[in-house]
Amino acid sequence: MPPPAGLLPWPSPTAPAPRLTTTTTTRPRPPPRVRPPPPPRRAPPSPPPPRLKPVVAPKLDTSLPPPPAIVSNYDPASTCLGCTHFGSCSGCTHEFDLDKPPVLEEVSDFFKGHGIEDFTFSRGRLSEWRCRAKLAVRGTSESPLIGLYQEGTHIVQDIPECRAHHPSINAAIKLLKRGMSELNVQPFDEDAGTGELRYVQMTVTTYNTSIPVAQRYDQARVQVSLVWNSRDERSKNSEKLSLLQEFLWTNGGPRSSLHVIHSIWANFQTSTSNIIFGHKWRHIGGEADLWERFGGVDISLDPYSFGQANTLSFNSLLHKLIKYVPRGSTVVDLYSGAGVIGLALAASRKCRSVKCVEINKMSKLSFEKSASRLPTNLGCTITWHNTDASVEPIHWLEGSSVAIVDPPRKGLHPSVINALQRVGLSERKAYKAKSSLTKIKDEKRPWILRAREPAVHVDSTIMEESSETWPETLIYISCGWESFKKDCKSLISHEAWYLENAHAFNFFPGTDSIEVLAIFRRESGTTEKKKKLKMKAKTKTKKKKSK
Repeated sequence: MPPPAGLLPWPSPTAPAPRLTTTTTTRPRPPPRVRPPPPPRRAPPSPPPPRLKPVVAPKLDTSLPPPPAIVSNYDPASTCLGCTHFGSCSGCTHEFDLDKPPVLEEVSDFFKGHGIEDFTFSRGRLSEWRCRAKLAVRGTSESPLIGLYQEGTHIVQDIPECRAHHPSINAAIKLLKRGMSELNVQPFDEDAGTGELRYVQMTVTTYNTSIPVAQRYDQARVQVSLVWNSRDERSKNSEKLSLLQEFLWTNGGPRSSLHVIHSIWANFQTSTSNIIFGHKWRHIGGEADLWERFGGVDISLDPYSFGQANTLSFNSLLHKLIKYVPRGSTVVDLYSGAGVIGLALAASRKCRSVKCVEINKMSKLSFEKSASRLPTNLGCTITWHNTDASVEPIHWLEGSSVAIVDPPRKGLHPSVINALQRVGLSERKAYKAKSSLTKIKDEKRPWILRAREPAVHVDSTIMEESSETWPETLIYISCGWESFKKDCKSLISHEAWYLENAHAFNFFPGTDSIEVLAIFRRESGTTEKKKKLKMKAKTKTKKKKSK
């Protein structure tokens, strides 16, 4: 069959098929890529400020002995000290009859002479009672000395087996010595002003709700406060401080075989004086808050706030004190510290209001933490004031039916004694008018008005204190017997107050110190006359017996 018109003839089956030719157009080659010139180099950035190298815990030296176990040798029947350091250590003055301090007979005779027939003395725990200790650190890193100064010197007596210390304190001291030797931490040299560790404060906490109450004292833990010889944590020797903290926490913390360390704090001190602590504190390990149970209340105690050394005896005193506060009282607590007494009184639900007055502003934080754990609906307003109780004490006494004073060892300030005498001697109306004049004068001084405002206010109850109310009860807690005798005579000699009751507590076994709880009352009219008649009858009876 011929192909259609206009087409090429059919190819023969044997002839090869013709190849189709295609016209290809050659594309021009793209121009070569030219790289843009590099940007100008920037100036190198300034180096960052130097930082401390990260702390790496040192490898433990297996050749060293393991940390000591906490061993208690307490014998409740023993009245002997039995301490190997007695005679060389200045802490204890006698080693026998610890249940009868030498001053006890004088104290008992003094109160009997003032008509107190039911005077009592609480002997307390006679060994392993100290739960707070401030100790000097001297010697060398190979053989550190941690203890007290020898009497009349600045020579440190090492006391690793102190019988007054809680066993956990002795265990923490031995661990600290081991860390100093291993890390080459230099003790303070007082003459040259060199070295790293100046002092250490050991504070015991028995607060542990996970174990029975009977076991808490024996299984107590220690808050360690290291007084470091530098201005702050950025100083050159701060790396050793971090290494020492890491060592203590690794070998004494909750994951160690001997859990004795509760927390670790650092205090920075470079002064050449005898003042132990500086103004800068840092929490560097463990729990931030140390809690203790006093008078049925959880109390937070920071390392820089005042704390009782004998916590067991203080608890006994506190329970006794609460019994002497009449129900419905308005209380002012002068020299209150962190407010332990005031908080315990508020929790007892016996008071309508409690005012705590304290000069140390650093106690405010402890008070706030403790107050946050108070039960709700106490029906009591409690305030904390940061001011000096010796400045205008009349203002703090006004509106209060009970005054509590817990002064330092030197006793009450003369202005406080004078104010208490005036309260007892003056008629209420005359005294009210005199106080009102003082109040008008004070209102012109803004710093006085600021001091009167509460720094901490707990409970929403609004209490209007009556200016006609003045203390009828005075509760005096004394740690200095000589100063108490002087203050007591000043109050009684003017017939402003009379002594109703007194108790003593063995806060410092092995020493000639004694803690006194004295109750004074101020009453008028028939009651005072009866009191005088009783006193005269007692003196006549004594004179007849002497004849």
